[in-house]
Amino acid sequence: MDVLANPPAVKNRDLAVGSARLQEVQKAVHYYVDNHHCDVIGRVFHGIPGREASVSLSPTRREAASRGRREVLHFGSYNYSGLNGHPRVMAAAEAALKRYGTTVSGVRLLNGTCELHLELERALAEFLGFEDCITYSSGYAANLSVLSALCGEGDVVLSDMLNHQSIIDGLKLSGADVRTFRHKSLRSIESALKKLPREQRKFIITDGVFSMDGDVADLPGIVALAEEHNAFVLVDDAHATAAMGPNGRGTPAHFALQHGVDVLTGSLSKGLPGIGGFAAGSKATVDLLRFGSNGYIFSASLPPPVAAGLLEGIRILQEQPELQQRLHHNENVLRAGIRAMGLDCMNSESPIIPVLMPAYEKTFELTRLLHEEGIYVNPVGYPAVSKNRTRLRINVSANLTPADLDRFLDTLERCSRKLGLQGLDLARTGT
Repeated sequence: MDVLANPPAVKNRDLAVGSARLQEVQKAVHYYVDNHHCDVIGRVFHGIPGREASVSLSPTRREAASRGRREVLHFGSYNYSGLNGHPRVMAAAEAALKRYGTTVSGVRLLNGTCELHLELERALAEFLGFEDCITYSSGYAANLSVLSALCGEGDVVLSDMLNHQSIIDGLKLSGADVRTFRHKSLRSIESALKKLPREQRKFIITDGVFSMDGDVADLPGIVALAEEHNAFVLVDDAHATAAMGPNGRGTPAHFALQHGVDVLTGSLSKGLPGIGGFAAGSKATVDLLRFGSNGYIFSASLPPPVAAGLLEGIRILQEQPELQQRLHHNENVLRAGIRAMGLDCMNSESPIIPVLMPAYEKTFELTRLLHEEGIYVNPVGYPAVSKNRTRLRINVSANLTPADLDRFLDTLERCSRKLGLQGLDLARTGT
C-alpha cells in the first residue's frame, strides 16, 4: 500500500473550531489587535504601582516591554486605601519572608497553615465585625468556593444582574435555581420572595459596591426583606473592604448591618495590600466552609509574607481613620469635577467612578491620550459591561494629593474636549 498516496488527515489544532463561544472570543482578539487597542489593555508596570507609576504600553511578541513608557499618575488602581508599598506593610512582609520563606508549600487543611494565617483570620473577623473568617487564594476563588459549598440543588438564589462574574460562576457550580433580579430593585426581590414558601431555602446575593458602576447596594432594604421572608443574605464586598464604612470595614459596617448578613466575601488585593480572598460569618458557617469548600481544601494557602503584610495593613486602617476620610474626600472632588465638565459618572457613590463613553473607539482614544499626558485610567468594554455601555473606569486612592486631583481634572478636561465628548446626552443617543 502506498502510504504517501493516502496521507493521514491533519489534526485540528484550532480550539475555536466548533465552539461558538470561543469564536466570539477570537473575534474580540482580532478586533483589539487590528485596531491597536491592545496597547492600552494590560499595560506593563515597572516598580510599585503607587500614586505614581512607571508604565509602558502593552508589548507585542516582538516588542520590548518598555515601549511607550511613561511616568503616570495612577487613577486605575484598586489600591483604595493607599497601603500598597506602605513602609510598615513592606517591613512586615520582609520579616515574614525571612522567617517563613515564600510559601508554606501546602493546603490549609493539611500542611499549609502557619500562625500568621490564624492571626490574619482572627484580625479580619474582628475588623469586619463577624464571628469568624476564612481566607482563600483569590477573591474569585472565595466566591466560587463559598457559593458552590453553601448553595445547592433545591435552593433558590436571587442574584443582582450586575453582580461579579465570580458570583455567576460560583452559582453555576452550585446547581441552585438562580433567579436574576433587576439591579438594586427591592420590588423585584420582594416579588420573587412572595412566590416562595417560607420554609424554602433561599438566598439573596449582592455586591456591596458594584465594580463597574460604582454604586452601593441597598443593604438595609435587602436585609429587611430577608428577615421578613426567611432568606439568607450573602454580600460580596470586594470593592468595599478598606474602601467603605468606618475605618474601611465594608458595606455591612457602613450601614451597621453586620448582624443581618450571613456571609460576607471579599478581596485581600484591593483596599487591603495583598492577594487572596475571604469569607466571614458565624463560626458554624465558617466551619462548614473549612471542611466543605473546595477552594480551601485543594488550593495552596496564602504566602506568609502576604499574610504578614495584610495584618499590618489592618492595623494601619484601625489606627488611621483619616485614610478613609481622605479617600472619600478625593472621590467627591473627582466626581464633582468630572460632572462639571458635562461627562456622565452614572450613579457612582464610591471610589469607583465610571465615565460613560459614546462609542467603543472613543474609549480607547481617550485612554491613549491620557496615557500620553501621564494619566493612567482603565478602558472597560464588553464583556465586562454591555456593548452599549463602554466607559473609562477611574479608581480613586487615599494617597492621591490635591495637586494630583487638579492635574487629573485639567488633563481630562483638555483631552475630552479634544475628542468632543463633553455635554453629550448619552441616554438620548442610546448609549
